[in-house]
Amino acid sequence: MKKTFGILVLFIMIISLIACSKETVKIKEEDVLNFVKDYKAEQYNIKDPSNPPSGIEIGEKVKGFFSDEEFEKQMANRVFQIAPDIAKKTNKSIELEDVKLEKEKENEDGTINYKYTLILKFYDDKASDVIEKKGELTIEGLKIIRDWEERTTKIGNEVF
Repeated sequence: MKKTFGILVLFIMIISLIACSKETVKIKEEDVLNFVKDYKAEQYNIKDPSNPPSGIEIGEKVKGFFSDEEFEKQMANRVFQIAPDIAKKTNKSIELEDVKLEKEKENEDGTINYKYTLILKFYDDKASDVIEKKGELTIEGLKIIRDWEERTTKIGNEVF
């Protein structure tokens, strides 16, 4: 009798834990915005255009922002090499000034699609330019499962 009761209590506890783990945790929009700002700052901030970090170094810094699958995809597409290359070509430092984030759609699987606009400042000792770069991302919890950016943004004669 005691053994049956113990098994019943254990069974109820396991079912309760499984049911609780399936509940989606609501994340505040402010937390998502700060998450995206932190990620994009790591991706784009380049202090010394003559000696920028490599795409691999940037990738290691931003790896924790991504699902494993999306990180591998971004690395294979050399996405993290874009900022160092454009900084070197223009001989300008890059600083993320702001991110405008717009919630687009909550998906049935619990993921959320966003559109974003990055405000990037390119500067040197003589001048600075502020440009906008648009993109989209999908977030699950606080993990990026898709990040796409337009490749039509121009700084000077360079497109990135």
